[in-house]
Amino acid sequence: MPRVSRTEAASREGGFTLLEILVALAIFALASVIAYQGLDSVASTKSALDKEIRFWRELGLVFDRMEADFLQSVPHPLRDGPELLFPPLRGGNAGDGGESKGFFVELIRQDENRAQVRVLYLCQQQRLVLRVSAASPAGMVEAEAARGSLDTLLLPAVEACDTAFLGSANAWLGEWPGDQALARPRAIRIRLALAGQGAFERVFHMP
Repeated sequence: MPRVSRTEAASREGGFTLLEILVALAIFALASVIAYQGLDSVASTKSALDKEIRFWRELGLVFDRMEADFLQSVPHPLRDGPELLFPPLRGGNAGDGGESKGFFVELIRQDENRAQVRVLYLCQQQRLVLRVSAASPAGMVEAEAARGSLDTLLLPAVEACDTAFLGSANAWLGEWPGDQALARPRAIRIRLALAGQGAFERVFHMP
C-alpha cells in the first residue's frame, strides 16, 4: 500500500488550489454577465411594451372622445335671428391657401346640464387639440378664440392629418356642409399620421 506524504495530505485537506478558484470565479463571472444581459433584455422589452400599450390606450381614448362628441352633436341647425341658420356640424381644411395642412371639425353638443357647448377639434402645426367653450349663436370657427375656451392637447407629433365627410350621395367631401343641406353628414373620416407610429384611420358613423 503506497504511503501518502504529509505534504500531499496537507494539500488535500487544505481545500481548492488557486487554479481551481480562478476557474470557478471565471465561470461565476460569465454566468453573472449572462444573467444580467437576460435581465436587461427583459427590462427593456417590458419598457417598450409598456410604452406601446400606453400609446394605444391614449390613441383609443382620443378616438373614443371624438366618437362621443360626434354622436352627441345637435342634430338640427342653429338659428341666429329669424332667418340666419348655422349648421349643427361643420369642418374641412384648416390650412392656408387651400393647402392640406390640417383640419377642423366643429360642432355643438349638450353637456351634462343640457347646456349647449361648442366643441372644436383642430389638427394643425403637428398637434391635435380639443377646444371646448360656451356655445353662442354667432359664427362658429370665427369665434374659436373666444374667451373662456379650454384647450386640451390630445396628440403631439402629428405629421399629417385630414378629414372627410360622407354626404347623402355616398361621396366623401373635403368640407362640410358645402352645398349640402344644413344637416349632419352620414359619417366622418379622420386620418392621422403620427411620428414613429404610422398612419391611422377611423370612420365615425353618424345616426
